Amino acid sequence: MRARHVREHHALRELAGEAELERRDFLYEATEQLRRFVDANRERLREIGPIKLVDDDQDYLVYHPVDETWTTRLTYQDPADNEWYDEEQVVDAVSEIVELYNPADIFAWLIEAARDPANHLVPADELAAQEELVEASDEPDWQADLPTSQQETLAAQRLWQLADAYRGQIADQQKQVLREFASNAGEVLARTGELLLLEEEEDTLVLRADGRFETSLDLTDLPAGSALNIESRRPGLTVTDAKVIADFYDPADVLQWVTDALTERYPAVDFSAVYE
Repeated sequence: MRARHVREHHALRELAGEAELERRDFLYEATEQLRRFVDANRERLREIGPIKLVDDDQDYLVYHPVDETWTTRLTYQDPADNEWYDEEQVVDAVSEIVELYNPADIFAWLIEAARDPANHLVPADELAAQEELVEASDEPDWQADLPTSQQETLAAQRLWQLADAYRGQIADQQKQVLREFASNAGEVLARTGELLLLEEEEDTLVLRADGRFETSLDLTDLPAGSALNIESRRPGLTVTDAKVIADFYDPADVLQWVTDALTERYPAVDFSAVYE
């Protein structure tokens, strides 16, 4: 009986791991679908203006097509007085919206907005007032009277913020690529077996035959679940997934190590050849 429970628990852990991969793939595909829709209809959306997609006791979501942001409402309980409060927050990443709302609901709300525009679109007079306020605030160049050195400092700060924001987007894209690679490589890894990607005195990284990774990194301080409850094949290593690995290593480097490991193991193989 105990052996059966062990097998069941092991199967459940494996099932949870596969479910997590599927969840991430779903979120990625859903994000790309919503992003494509917004990109393809950018001009039409800007002509329409802000759209209140949903506003009820549970959900609140407004899309602002000019600055391409989403306003949602966070409901939380303050432990100081045990009262519930609503706080609006602006989200500019489509991936974050997909984490909060089902894209199918978002598309359904857009359809409903078309059927009932009076309750979903910002009134023209209110929108005009908002535009006048923005235009008025944009007219004066408050930096014009500042010393040249201070203007340069402000410009440098803004440039740094832009570069950092875009760097973050690239990093998120690279992480997703590594997760997709690990998810799709399972079938072929089952035939090639594990690959030793990195072996240094205090830094070891192995790509397992099941698409997961074994690492010498200390994951004890990370959130629960970062270190998978799976026995490693090498002593002293911890099993984790591509999401965690991408937080510690450059995903481009990891993929380069994969190709290097294959080249070293199979020196006679022409990897540039294309097989049907």
